[in-house]
Amino acid sequence: MVTIYDIAKTCNCSSATVSKVLSSSGNISEKKRKEVLEAARSLGYIPNVTARNLVMKRSNMVGVLLFSDKVLGLRHELFAEILNSFRTVMEEKNYEIVLISEKATQWDGSFLTHCRALRLDGLFCLCCEYGTAAVRDLFESNLPIVGFESPFGEKSSVASKNFEAGKRLTEYLIGLGHRRIAFLAGKDTAITRERIAGYRAALEEHSVPFDDALLIRANYFSADSGENATRSLLSCGRTFTAAMYPDDFTALAATYLLAQHGLFVGKNISVTGFDGISVGALVTPRLTTMRQNAQAIGWAAAQSLINQIEGKENPHFSVSLETTLVEGESTVAAE
Repeated sequence: MVTIYDIAKTCNCSSATVSKVLSSSGNISEKKRKEVLEAARSLGYIPNVTARNLVMKRSNMVGVLLFSDKVLGLRHELFAEILNSFRTVMEEKNYEIVLISEKATQWDGSFLTHCRALRLDGLFCLCCEYGTAAVRDLFESNLPIVGFESPFGEKSSVASKNFEAGKRLTEYLIGLGHRRIAFLAGKDTAITRERIAGYRAALEEHSVPFDDALLIRANYFSADSGENATRSLLSCGRTFTAAMYPDDFTALAATYLLAQHGLFVGKNISVTGFDGISVGALVTPRLTTMRQNAQAIGWAAAQSLINQIEGKENPHFSVSLETTLVEGESTVAAE
């Protein structure tokens, strides 16, 4: 294996000079710098990253935790766009990204041990189950960390304004004359509770009675769950003219089942989604939804993590970003 001493011998200089050239430090003449770099290339020199990391006490690598088997993961456009935005910022700051899967069995199920073994400088929890012990261990550690829609207030988090989004979307339907509005909520998380609170606040402000039978549980990003929740809604014994789904994918998956029961989206039933993925604008009728700002979420998460790693930010940083109402043809005035 070629070392800096081999390069120094070839260039007739000291190993300290070679080290300064390779680390872009020190006052080295341009002629000697080019000579050292050319010798390194011709000899096939490969830097010892592990040794460098030990000296620098930083690996310039960050992890992204993704529970791909629980939801659509990176197949879902929202998470893919967030990751792409996050990646762009991190790479501009010379950080590399390592994807961490929930299948970390070689580390006895400990994400924290996994991250430390890889000498990661920090971690972005993009899509994971915050209720698991392994994830809680991460947020209780001193590892720089930021979560997307994390419930852990003692650590940094980036999220959308879910209360406001749930309220605004409900008010939009009320403005179309709807009074029997079903809310198919995602699994019981802090984010879901915020959206439900927004939904109920809008009903109360507009003197629309809340009917507990029209609040149906579903899982996020699941066609089966969306269909099952829709069956529960159809069999609840209540009439409804609009149905709010927890995400675009689940809303689109339910349209066929609704049609089988004579409810045609955009005609005699209004349906809304959440997230604002592009497929919602490609189907007929186009889906009315609340678009999350994926690019801003990824950017904010990256900036927060970099600031923590560099000691510039309190780990309690939290930001909530605005959402945008996207009006499609899946919602119509109540008859």
